[in-house]
Order: sequence, then C-alpha cells, then structure tokens
Amino acid sequence: MDTIVALATPRGTSAIAVVRCSGSLSPKIFSDVFRVERTVHNHLYHFRYFSVSGELVDDVMSVFFENGHSYTGENSFEIYCHGNMLIVDEILADLCARGCRIAEGGEYTKRAFLNGRIDLSQAEAVADIIHAKNMRAVAIAQKQLSGSLGEKINEISKKLLEVLSKIEFAIDFSDDELSSNNGESFEIVNDLDCIIADLESLISSNKFHKVVESGLDMVIIGAPNAGKSSMLNFLLGEDRAIVSKFAGTTRDIISENVKIGGEYVRIYDTAGLRDGELCEVEKIGIDKALAKAEQADLFLVMIDSNSDLLPEFSPKILKKIHKDNAIIVVNKIDLAPRYDAKTFLPNIEHVFVSIESRKNLDLLKEKIGNMISKSYAACDGLDIMVNRRHVDILRRVFDFLCSAKNAIIKNISAEFIASDIRQALDILGDITGKYDNEAVLDRVFANFCVGK
Repeated sequence: MDTIVALATPRGTSAIAVVRCSGSLSPKIFSDVFRVERTVHNHLYHFRYFSVSGELVDDVMSVFFENGHSYTGENSFEIYCHGNMLIVDEILADLCARGCRIAEGGEYTKRAFLNGRIDLSQAEAVADIIHAKNMRAVAIAQKQLSGSLGEKINEISKKLLEVLSKIEFAIDFSDDELSSNNGESFEIVNDLDCIIADLESLISSNKFHKVVESGLDMVIIGAPNAGKSSMLNFLLGEDRAIVSKFAGTTRDIISENVKIGGEYVRIYDTAGLRDGELCEVEKIGIDKALAKAEQADLFLVMIDSNSDLLPEFSPKILKKIHKDNAIIVVNKIDLAPRYDAKTFLPNIEHVFVSIESRKNLDLLKEKIGNMISKSYAACDGLDIMVNRRHVDILRRVFDFLCSAKNAIIKNISAEFIASDIRQALDILGDITGKYDNEAVLDRVFANFCVGK
C-alpha cells in the first residue's frame, strides 16, 4: 500500500501546522529526514528539517508511531512545523520526492477501518465529530466513536444468528417443518419480535439526528397582522423584520439564530396566511410559509385577539403541532379582545400578550425557553443516533425479518425463512463494514477532508 502524506490542519496562517505521513516507507523516510538510526515509538522529537537536497526547511517537532499503534494502524509519523503555507508546501513536496503521495480525502480513516482499528460506524463518527456544530452533536459522535452503535449492531447480529441456527436445525434434523402451530415456531417468532423492536428503536433515533446536528427550527406562523414580525423583533432584541399595519408586509422568510433560556434555536418569521385576492409574490410567500411549517420542530402560532381571521393549516401541519412543541400566542389583548381560546387548537397552551405594551412578554419568553429545553432534553439521553445511511439499511433488515416472521405464520418452507434471515444479516453488516462492500466504503469516505 502506498505511503501517503497530507496536511492534517486547515490551510492558512497559524502558529503550528501538522503534516501526517502513513505507510510502509514511514520508518525509512523518518530516519532519512531526521538522521536518526533508531526511532522510538510515541516519543516527541525536536529536529531541524532538511530537504532531500540538504536545505534547511524549518525547526520542527515530530512523533513516530509504530505499526499497530497509530491512527491508521500502519507505521506513521507526524510533523509539527510553523504554520506558514510556504513551509508546509515545501515539506509536502519534499516528502513526495522521498516516495510519498498526497492522501485522498478520508484515506487515513479508511486505512484505520481496513486495518481493523475501527469499524465503519466509528469511521463515520470521526467525520461527525469534525463537522459537529454543537456540543450535543459532539457528545453523540463521541459515543459512536467509542463503538456504541457497533456493539448494538453486533448484539442484533448475534440474536439473528441464534434464530438462524434454530431454523437450520429444524431444516436438517427435525421431522416437522416450521409451523405456526408448534412451540419451536412460537419461540422463533418471539425472538424475531424482540429483534424487530430493537430495529424500530434504532430507526426512531434518527428523528433526533437533524435536531442534534443543526439545532431546532421554530417557525412563527399565523394570519396577517397578528404580530409575527413584531414577535421576531422582540425575541431577537432588535428590529430585524419590517413591521407595518398593512397586511402582507412579510413576503419572504426571515430567519435568525437566537439564544432563549440558555438554548439556541433558529427562528423563522413567515408570511401571513390568508385567502382571497393576492398578488403573485404574496402567494409565493404563503407557500414558503406553509412549506417551512411542515419542516419545523417548534411553533409559535400568532393570533390577533381582535380579529376573526384564524390561520388555516393543512392536515400535515396540524399533525405536527402538539402541546409539547407549540404555543398559541394571542396578541393585542390591550385592544378589547374577543378571541375565545376554546375555538382554536384548545389542547395547545395559550399565552395572552400585548407586544405593543410588552404585557406578559417575559412570561411568554420563559415558556418558549422551557419548550425549547424540553425538546432538546429528549436528545440528551441518547447513547446511539443513527444517520440516514443507517436508517436505509435498518429498514431493509426490518423488511426481511417481517417477511421471515410472516412466512412462519403462513407455514412457508423453512428454506425461504432462512434465506430472509441470511439476507438480513448480510445487509446489517454494511453498518459496521463487517462485509466488504467497496461501493459502501466509497460513499462513506467521499465527504471526509484530506488529512483525516
């Protein structure tokens, strides 16, 4: 396998840059560059780096890692030089002149996987840690890097192997076919039910993936002139959105990140929802508002307490709105309100405010903060959180196991049942990379950065 080299830190001016080299030529290159006869594993050296032509390049620190003890599992070393890209590029060119080639994106982590240092789910966790945008995402990725998902998949695989062994025993040694009427079949169906429940639990964890990765989205939605833009400005503490007495002022979606109750959330101010004669631009704005609402995690539904105009939501949006993720904000209560809380989404908490006179706004902000905190708290206890690739695999496994279970109930030949279980096992192996699948590996490592 080629000896690879790459810059492991971002390009640009910095105090220190890290150059990483891995492969069979590493010991020789290390000895030649730094003129040492014997390398000591995991020892920090202080050297002057001389190029192959004998010119001084930089004053550096370096560490050599023996085969089996490095990140990739190969002989490798790292160089810590000054973070000037002229120096970095000179070192990279010199190492290539000595027999290295520039690494491809994700090649170090791919080698770590191929050399058995980590499984495929742990390799994905490396990328998740690098790209995490908040500490919740880091914490989940760290758990996956420690092998939590791989352990769970191995546990499910062992259960499937036990089920398969029972089925194959019935095929080879039992006089009776598997039947829904015998005890052995009941036991296998119960085993499959337990495994199917495990799969459903893993699949359901994906609903938190977007929340953990990029945070919660809260949409402010309602009829025109209910105070949506004023609410956005209040929560941001600045006049971000234009406020006007004329209906339809907000045409496009305005969004900002804000910290409420100690938690960050992205707030979206949307166009007012109404029917009737509308210009083309306002129609587009309303369509965007409804589309954003369908994707949102949290809802502030604005009501004008002095108007009979209530927002109309599609069944898809109504299905998403519930007491834990929504607050009905009844605005303008200082203007002789006539709104009846029993007439619109009565099961959702209503908070009566006046943005103009600032009445009850502190109470509202506290309730919004509590709603956000509770939504994030559902993610905090997660040990495992599967991504989109994992979900696709788990659903295919789920389908095969349901097929096997139904085949037992319908007294279909045990050979077909065993075939479903084997295919489920093969597919399950794609999560950890237990079974070699080059297409899967290419897809996993395609988005890694060079040097990792």
